[in-house]
Amino acid sequence: MLTKEFINPHAMGFTNTVTYTHGGVKTIVISGQVGYAEGKVGETFEEQADIAHQNIIRELAAAGASAEDLIKINTYVVDLDSTRSKAVQAAKAKYFTQEHQPASTMVGVSALVMKPLLVEIEATAVVEA
Repeated sequence: MLTKEFINPHAMGFTNTVTYTHGGVKTIVISGQVGYAEGKVGETFEEQADIAHQNIIRELAAAGASAEDLIKINTYVVDLDSTRSKAVQAAKAKYFTQEHQPASTMVGVSALVMKPLLVEIEATAVVEA
């Protein structure tokens, strides 16, 4: 039997994290996390990258997982260049310290849902149910 759990629904009409469990495995799907926390957007790109990674860690914890359980991340960066790529990698290295890193894609985009946002990260993790 497949079971689903919706964690941290958002007022904008989506759920931050959805889990589905089947056959003893819980898959955790985390919606795009951005550089926004405690009612404000990070002032710099680096700060936003750091906050977005913190938000991923928070959502993983809410689902009973940690960074070590990640299998895939997708990162979307407004006006992607080498400086922004390095800033994302630095934030990732700070929070994802495990030996085996998740599969990862980074994509340059023209904009995100709100103009001040500069980085968004989606993630998938798996744990034993």
